[in-house]
Amino acid sequence: MTFRSPAWHQPRTRQWVSVLLIGHLIAVFIAPLSFQTRSSRGSSPSVDLIAGPVRGYGEFLYLNRGYAFFAPDPGPSHLIQAAIGNVNDKNRLREPVFPDRKRHRPRLLYHRHFMLAEYLTEIYQPPGPPAELAEIDPPAFEAWAASRRRYESVRQSFLRHLGSRHPDTPIAIRRLEHLIPDFLDFQVQSIELNDPSFFRVLTDRLPEDTLPSEALLIPGGPRIESETLQVPGPRSSDTTPDQRPW
Repeated sequence: MTFRSPAWHQPRTRQWVSVLLIGHLIAVFIAPLSFQTRSSRGSSPSVDLIAGPVRGYGEFLYLNRGYAFFAPDPGPSHLIQAAIGNVNDKNRLREPVFPDRKRHRPRLLYHRHFMLAEYLTEIYQPPGPPAELAEIDPPAFEAWAASRRRYESVRQSFLRHLGSRHPDTPIAIRRLEHLIPDFLDFQVQSIELNDPSFFRVLTDRLPEDTLPSEALLIPGGPRIESETLQVPGPRSSDTTPDQRPW
C-alpha cells in the first residue's frame, strides 16, 4: 500500500503558500516604510518599486492607513465639536466634543468616534471651486466639486445623526485640530497636552483668508478666547454650519 501525503504537503502547494505569505508580509511592512521614507520631494523611488506589485492588495485590505497616529511622529489629531441648542442661551447650550475619552467607553467606542472625526478632516475640501478654474482646468474643477459634495454629504450625515438624538434643537458642528507639543515647549515649561494653545479651529473657508481670533472650547477645560489664533476667515458667498461662531 502506497501512502500519499496530503495536498498541503506537496512541494508545489508549499511553494505557492510561501509566495503568498511573503507577498502579504511585504504589503504589511511596505505601508509604514513608504510613510517614513516620504519627504517634501515625494516618495522614495526604490520603495515605490517594491510597493507597486502589492499596492492594490494593501488598498483592498486597508493596510496603508493610520501610521501617522503612531511614533516617532504622530502628528496632530482632529476632533468634532458640536453646539446643541440656541447659541445665544449659554446656560442651556451644550458643546460636546467627539471623541471624549471620559464619555466614550469602552475604548473601541472612543476609537470609532476618533476615526469618524479624522475621516471628516481627511476628506475636507474647501468651498468652491473658483469659477475661473472651470476655464483653466475643467477636470480639476470637476474633481474639486465632487470632493466638496462628498465632504458636505458626510458632514450632513453627522448633523442628521445628532438631530435624531436631539430633535427640534438647533445643531451645528465644527472641526478642531489638536496639535502635539514639541520638545522646545517642554524645555520652556511643563505644559499639559490639553493646554489651550495646542487647539485651533479648522473653519470651512479657503486658506488665503484670515480671521483674527475665535472662541474655542477646550476638551475638559473652560471656554477661552485665543488671542493669537490665526484661522481661515469668512467668505461672503459661503456660510456653513462649520462657521457658526458659537
